[in-house]
Amino acid sequence: MKQPPYFLKSVLLAWLFIFFVSCDQSKQQKYTVADVPDPKKTGGGYVSNPDHLITDATVNELNAKLALLDNAGKVQVGVVVLRSIGNNDTRDFVHQLFNYWKIGDKEKNNGLLILMVEDARKLEFETGKGIEADMPDLICFRIQQEYMIPRIKEHNYDAAFTDGIQSVASLFNNGNYAYTQLPDMPAADGSLMPSVTGPVVDISPNMPATDDAAADSAVANADAGDSDNVTYAEPQPYAGTYTSSGDPSSSSGNSYSYTGDFSFIGIVFWIIVSALMMYIFFGKKRKNRAVDAEPILVSEYQNEFLRPGWIGQVLLHLTAFGIIYYVAHQRHTDVGFIKTLVIYYVTWVVFIHVAALIISMRAAIMLRGKDRHEKWLQLAVLYRDFSRAKYPFPLPFLWLYVALLQRRMAHLRNDPYDCHHCLKPMHKLDEEADDQFLDKKQVIEEGLHSVDYDVWGCDTCGNKTILNYTNMRSQVAQCPSCAHISYQKGAVLTKKSATYTSEGWGIIPYTCAACGFKHDYRFTIAKLVESSSSSSSSSSSSSFSSSSSSSDWGGGSSGGGGASSSW
Repeated sequence: MKQPPYFLKSVLLAWLFIFFVSCDQSKQQKYTVADVPDPKKTGGGYVSNPDHLITDATVNELNAKLALLDNAGKVQVGVVVLRSIGNNDTRDFVHQLFNYWKIGDKEKNNGLLILMVEDARKLEFETGKGIEADMPDLICFRIQQEYMIPRIKEHNYDAAFTDGIQSVASLFNNGNYAYTQLPDMPAADGSLMPSVTGPVVDISPNMPATDDAAADSAVANADAGDSDNVTYAEPQPYAGTYTSSGDPSSSSGNSYSYTGDFSFIGIVFWIIVSALMMYIFFGKKRKNRAVDAEPILVSEYQNEFLRPGWIGQVLLHLTAFGIIYYVAHQRHTDVGFIKTLVIYYVTWVVFIHVAALIISMRAAIMLRGKDRHEKWLQLAVLYRDFSRAKYPFPLPFLWLYVALLQRRMAHLRNDPYDCHHCLKPMHKLDEEADDQFLDKKQVIEEGLHSVDYDVWGCDTCGNKTILNYTNMRSQVAQCPSCAHISYQKGAVLTKKSATYTSEGWGIIPYTCAACGFKHDYRFTIAKLVESSSSSSSSSSSSSFSSSSSSSDWGGGSSGGGGASSSW
């Protein structure tokens, strides 16, 4: 059975949707262990940031801090920040990558690997056996939860890794990871102390975790002869949360400067889909036709009430782009494919309802003074195209508008006519009875399903009125000879094939089923174009694939310790 063109267009639209969704899911590189760029092989650093999720300035700052820890022989830290590793488990991935790079000294096994995978929403620590005493799993988890995950939730990856590495450095330099959470020393109660001078004991937040015990010991060990002459130094302010610029004065970092990412493939998808829907729902402007041009099929008739064209496209996309910009830049939120889908869908809902309002107003003006039959023919073209919009955008009111339009067309066609001679009401004959009043060509048109004829009869004077109702989805044209909707298109014939040096041509034969008129319409086939290919990109795609498991890290291996956190 031959499918109608709008059905085929719907199928094509569905396939395009599936194709672009699959493209969006695969647009980001999904790294394997061997694919992750080794910073030791690309500059001697410690941070692998292939997706540029943290800034270059932060990468340089982290490399400098990690080099100090490594050169001091305390810990060798690798940092990896990726968008996606596909369906791989992040815990297995960080363990395999640790051993693949061999992080840490071969004898000390003092390696630490920090991995963040954005789409999996996972932060992983993997430790070598040599640092498990100083950095047990609980400390790893606390560093993640207290210094990194809150920043990651704000999409402030720079501050997350700056604070996390600062905490690791504090742990190995001072024995305390919580460099921003040391308790305040209570102010001295002067009412219970003599007002004398003596040695000063400085209780500052740079002291180890056992501050209370150390403070007591320091007071007890002050000048024994002057044990009463002890006073406290002024409490020092605690360090704030360090930002990527190194400014400790701000505890909020630079989270509000984050600009949300957007789905480029989602926007491209909607540009294409919007162009298709604009054509399907409204048609397109007819170009100037040549003298002997191929005839217009009935299914290509245009509605005369509204064709937004490129102006509608521009308005639609500017509105959607404005919303996407606001969400990404003002709300600091990523706009992925799904959010882009929602934004464009809502924009289309508003657009299609405004279009329905404009069509209603223009129809009221353009149809004024025309008879019922002419009104029906013009509304039938509108209904053919615009009614398709009720399937993707039924709410809130489009379904009602289409239902009212359909009801109006039914009244225009089926309400009784008054006889032109005696002015008495007429009645419509059924399909079998009206055939006897149709001529041969009209019967052929009904057989082609291009036209349905209604015959109205007057019981008083016997007058008959015949009205044609064209099937606006018919793939038949109007015959230039007899004017009946029975001009059928034949198989396309290629008379001369195109080459690289010359054009080809062919013909499209048309035959009228009613009067037998025939005509061939000639068309031109463009010259073939030679295609060129380049393999320059293939060499760069495997730039990291040839690297082996040996590295310049130090030859260490994982002890299996560490921690995992999600956000």
